Formats: sequence, C-alpha cells, structure tokens
Amino acid sequence: MRVRARACLVATGVLTLVVTVGGTVRARQAPRALQPAASAAQAVESGKATWAKLACSTCHGLDAAGTAAAPKLAMTTLALPAFTGYVRKPAGTMPPQDDQVVSDRELNDIFAYLHSPAIQQAQSAPAPAPGSVAAGAALYKKNGCYQCHVDNAQGGPQGPRLGPNPIPMPRFMAYVRNPSADMPPFTSKVLSDQELASIYAFLQAQPVPPPPASIPLLAP
Repeated sequence: MRVRARACLVATGVLTLVVTVGGTVRARQAPRALQPAASAAQAVESGKATWAKLACSTCHGLDAAGTAAAPKLAMTTLALPAFTGYVRKPAGTMPPQDDQVVSDRELNDIFAYLHSPAIQQAQSAPAPAPGSVAAGAALYKKNGCYQCHVDNAQGGPQGPRLGPNPIPMPRFMAYVRNPSADMPPFTSKVLSDQELASIYAFLQAQPVPPPPASIPLLAP
C-alpha cells in the first residue's frame, strides 16, 4: 500500500493536509487561528456601553465615582479575577450577575473602561458648585419634570416623589443620565452638571409635607 501526503491551501486560506491511502482521499483541516483580541480602545468602548446597558451608574455613580448606595469603582485596585468574582458573588445589596447577564468578556471590557483615561480624568474634574434654587425651579419647569413628578416634586401616578430629602446627589445625577423604565435620559447636552445641581437644590428646598394624621381627611 502506498501512502502519499501533500499539503495544499484551500480557498479559505487554511492549510489542509491531504493524505491519499490506497486511492482514498482523507482531508484533515488544521485548527483555525483564534480571532484577534479587541484593541484596548474597542474594549473600553464596549465596556462603557455594557456599563450603561446594565445601569451600573445608578448605584456606582457617574464615571463610577461611587455613591451612598455603592462604592467607587473608578481605577479600582481590585485585580481582574477578584473584580469578576465579586460581580458573580457580591456582598451587601448588590444582586449577583451571572454569565447569562454579563459574560466574562464583557466584564473584562468593563474593567478596561474603569481604568480608561476618560475615567481617570473624570476623577480629577471639579464637582459642580452648589446649585441655585430659583434656577432649579425654572429648569424643572422648562424640562417638563413636573409632567411626571408634579409641580413641587411630590410625585404622582407617572413618577415618584423627588423631594424633599432627595437621594444623594451623585446617584441623582447618575439616574438622570441613565434612567430606567419610561423616563428619557437627559444627557449633558440637554442638562449640564451645574444645571442638575440647581434642580437638586430645588428638590432639597421643598417643604416637608405635614404628617397624614394632621390632615382631617386622612386622620384615622
């Protein structure tokens, strides 16, 4: 029996070894090369998109600066395995995120985003100055906030109460930028950080409602 072997390049560009044994042709395809990893810039952009999609900023704040609800993640000192492990099995009130929600590749990209130059620069940006209550009241009306949250931010059928005693400022700003449910996002092109600070001041300035027992129609 005569065995002949020759190598040929098939149309796909993958090297294939063709072996002829007793007139029978058998082909064995070499393993395909792995797809090249995404560039650093692509990973950062993908991580930023996944961060927004999962609404991570709702708890961790704009640019991952942290809020009263969740810690700062920007430029985290956690190593990637520890970061991934915590997301999979967190402590506290954070819900676990399994690989059906976010893949390891997506977590790698989020990790890259958290260490990106944009995140690093955001940490050194000055915080907005204290807002103006009068300016906040005008912006609240101009941007139609009252349509869902009612005139004095007391809330209604279409939106929750916002004041007084609003949620912490970083979390408020993060939610306005990346809201959930039916609320549209308000980007910095629509409302600047300083304008949001004024709306926040307006919310803080709202009077505390009287206790229900003091209202005759609501008294027990």
